[in-house]
Amino acid sequence: MISRFFASFMCAMLAGAALVAATGIVLADPPAPEPQPSGGVVIVIRAGGFYPSVVTVAPGTTVTFRNDDHVSPAHTVASTTGAFGPQSLGYGMTFRVTLAKPGKYPFNAADASYMKGEIDVTGGGSESPPPVSPSPGSSPY
Repeated sequence: MISRFFASFMCAMLAGAALVAATGIVLADPPAPEPQPSGGVVIVIRAGGFYPSVVTVAPGTTVTFRNDDHVSPAHTVASTTGAFGPQSLGYGMTFRVTLAKPGKYPFNAADASYMKGEIDVTGGGSESPPPVSPSPGSSPY
């Protein structure tokens, strides 16, 4: 039984080597994904989508798109309003965006328009308005 498996394995290896030799194509492992940046947000591309698809960040925060979709050779990330991109990302590649102006920045994969998301840049946090003090001579009761 082991020799049958070994023979099948060797045939497959020889067929692969012949294909590489005949076509000149060199098969290599995809690059390892880059580590996540500190202090930023990472949006991962995989399985036909962006994860997370919606992020809320403060102005000046770096958002990193990372392609972990090994099925598709590349995706092109672009803002649908022209704020950033388009940027083609092969497997394991990253693209960084830093948005300073508050607003909503929808994006998609230009090669797969069903892949959508949004970066919501807020005004800098959840600041409460200052307390209102009563006018002189008025009573809160």
